[in-house]
Amino acid sequence: MDRLSAMGFRIVVTLAVAAACLTLPLSMSPASAAVPWTLAQAPAPVGGWSTVDFLHGRWIALSHAGEIAVSSDGSTWSEQPAPMGSWQAAAYGSGRYVALSSADVVPNEMVSTDGVAWSTLPGPPGTPYQSGNPVLNGHWTSVAYGHGLFVAVSSVGTVATSADGVTWIRRFWRPVDDFTSITYGDGRFIAVDATQGEVLLSLDGLHWSLIYQPLTGPVAAPAGGLHFGAVAYGNGNFVAFGGSPTGAGYVATSVYGYYWTLHQYSPAQAIATATFGCGSFVAAGQSNAATNPLISSLTGSAWVSRTVATSTASNWTGVAYGAERYVAVDSAGDIALSRSNADCAAKVPLAPQQVSGNVHDGEVWTYMHPPASPGGAPVQGYRVAITDGTTTKYCGAPVYYEPNCIIRGLRNHKIYWVTAQAYNRFGYSAPTDPEFVIPVAAWSLDATTPPVVVATTPAVVQVIGILANSLGFYPWTTVSVHFGPRLVICRPSPFGECVITVAHPPVGVVRIYATYSGYGHSYRSLTHVVKVASG
Repeated sequence: MDRLSAMGFRIVVTLAVAAACLTLPLSMSPASAAVPWTLAQAPAPVGGWSTVDFLHGRWIALSHAGEIAVSSDGSTWSEQPAPMGSWQAAAYGSGRYVALSSADVVPNEMVSTDGVAWSTLPGPPGTPYQSGNPVLNGHWTSVAYGHGLFVAVSSVGTVATSADGVTWIRRFWRPVDDFTSITYGDGRFIAVDATQGEVLLSLDGLHWSLIYQPLTGPVAAPAGGLHFGAVAYGNGNFVAFGGSPTGAGYVATSVYGYYWTLHQYSPAQAIATATFGCGSFVAAGQSNAATNPLISSLTGSAWVSRTVATSTASNWTGVAYGAERYVAVDSAGDIALSRSNADCAAKVPLAPQQVSGNVHDGEVWTYMHPPASPGGAPVQGYRVAITDGTTTKYCGAPVYYEPNCIIRGLRNHKIYWVTAQAYNRFGYSAPTDPEFVIPVAAWSLDATTPPVVVATTPAVVQVIGILANSLGFYPWTTVSVHFGPRLVICRPSPFGECVITVAHPPVGVVRIYATYSGYGHSYRSLTHVVKVASG
């Protein structure tokens, strides 16, 4: 069986050749449609705000000193009586407002049916009992509502859910994690971690998967790792932000939440809060002595800064969107407002689906499926980008059932990253999650590494020529790579390739080969010999 028939691709070669010559609109829209920020009329006395949200038609700001401010327009605010507490996060669902505390206390929850009158409840359960360690209550950092559930995360690694905001069940606990933020979108919950740089994902709020090394693509993570401070969802794209000094200036994007593309922006900030509305992401956190900037972006990859003229430099703690405006609050008690001047119905498409393709000598043929939504206007075409981290090449694909194009002039056995975007008259979609691809002179099953490697450095093995599984976004086929006595399992990219690393390879002469089963057949590559030197 040849590769094209195994992948299910038909009569696309001619279209791909034609598409490679298209002229692309490489810059169609600004980084953000955000407008200038002004200070709103804050309540008196002014509180040091911890968060702000637009919930069920009402703006609500909370503080760690038990203060609550409400507003109907985000400009004029009134303070409301509230139970004393270190209120950190809020959400609305099932006819109830819910706010949770960041302190180690019981009760650590307050609820309201109108956003004005509040009462306390015991709140979600704390950490499990461990011999010699105290049970930690509260410490809640973020809460989201989706899939008929409230889902709360804490700085001590706890995830709890509730259908009504009253009765809670602990669903996950990992004490080494500090979950700083959670969001809901596209039928999934995504939470991010500030200590390990991990991503926690669930499709129902009940069962959770921890993704240990989610970052991929050509941009390397900062020294010390990327410690996330916030995550938001909008227009088919999840965006997570570096929240520590080492992560300042880094942002990661993902369509499905499994793999994340890393981007950089400047001036760098450590981000603590983010939102999406009217086609733009807006995020904020660290301030400086001169300005209190907020950053904004249409897709999560390119960012612009907007300054706010506050009387003192103070960290932004909350930002939200609702009723055609963005509202941000800071720890000094400032409330800032930015009214959107954009047509919020004018939306860019969602990202294309199922990016895959074929590799050849010095070139890549890329295929995809149209996005699930074209946005506010018909899709006009597609842009495919391939990069090695230094040089980026593009090709354009016309509107078609399987849009496709060719990128030439690539180096064989060099690792590239492929992303695709759809565009309409309003601009580009978010890029698809990156897939790696390795051009080769002859595409057939093989597992190769340099003929001589050093035991003190991980050995990198390229596996090519795997008949990719076309049943889903992420191939099910697993490949076994035999590196001397060691066995490593990998899942190939949709281009039918794997890249694995073998740490501390054994010194001596080592034989390597790859095996897998697919389409009713078993496959085995040739055996290669590599010399592992002691260093």
